Amino acid sequence: MRGVIWLVLLFVVAVVAATTLGSNDGLVSLYWGGWRVDFSLNLFVIVVLLISLGLMSVVQALNSLLSLPRRAGEWRALRRERAEQAALREALAEYFGARYGRARKAAQRALAIAAETPILRDDAEFLALGHLLAAGSLHRLQDRTRRDETLRQALKAARGGRVLRGGPRSAEEATRLLAAEWALEDRDAPRALEALAALPPGAARRTHALRLKLQALRTARQPLEALHTARLLANHQAFSPVVAQGLLRGLAAETLESAHDVQQLRRLWGQFDGADRRDAVVVARAVQRAVQ
Repeated sequence: MRGVIWLVLLFVVAVVAATTLGSNDGLVSLYWGGWRVDFSLNLFVIVVLLISLGLMSVVQALNSLLSLPRRAGEWRALRRERAEQAALREALAEYFGARYGRARKAAQRALAIAAETPILRDDAEFLALGHLLAAGSLHRLQDRTRRDETLRQALKAARGGRVLRGGPRSAEEATRLLAAEWALEDRDAPRALEALAALPPGAARRTHALRLKLQALRTARQPLEALHTARLLANHQAFSPVVAQGLLRGLAAETLESAHDVQQLRRLWGQFDGADRRDAVVVARAVQRAVQ
């Protein structure tokens, strides 16, 4: 189809040229010193066009020659970026395939390639993701010392590099959420709460972050804060109504049990949510605790 279109265009150009230039009797005279050269106008136009095309070709050739080092650098950077992405995909595949040693090595290879490429070494999200994959593999291998060091590197990369995709704090938020989750698996509630407290307000109110906070508060035996967090989760419909009611009643009872005297009991009761103070089971438990 393209060949037919070009052929039609060629015929159109030939017809226009024959119509325009066929009856053209103009002359172009060039004077140089004592010499004079006469050209037909048609020949002069053709020569000018050929010279213009020749000059354009020379300029393009020089531009290609002068830009060769830059294009070679871009080509090398593109090859490194492809190798980097391939190593990261390999790390993901190995990680989800439960081959954690291989996943860590592939993630380290991707990070090493990024460190050698100026255009890639400041990509915050990529560097953080590579470190998180390596840290996740070390976590599965129960190597907590190197895992924590790799987590710190991921947090440093998320803070220091430029973000090429996504939100400006997504890499840092992911690092802190994983740090809190792994701290809970290690039964280290204070460290988990510290990681969650460093989250921005929007990320801290996400359902997953609130679940982690609730688990950390219960592990740290802070029932009142756990009650407030569970109330937020219930408002987000993170639990079924039956589960939410039982959880809130249990945390309210645990909070009341922590009171040592009536004054402390009143202070804790004043910090309860209105819905908890209207719950008949919680009220009965508070009265029973007050008369003991």
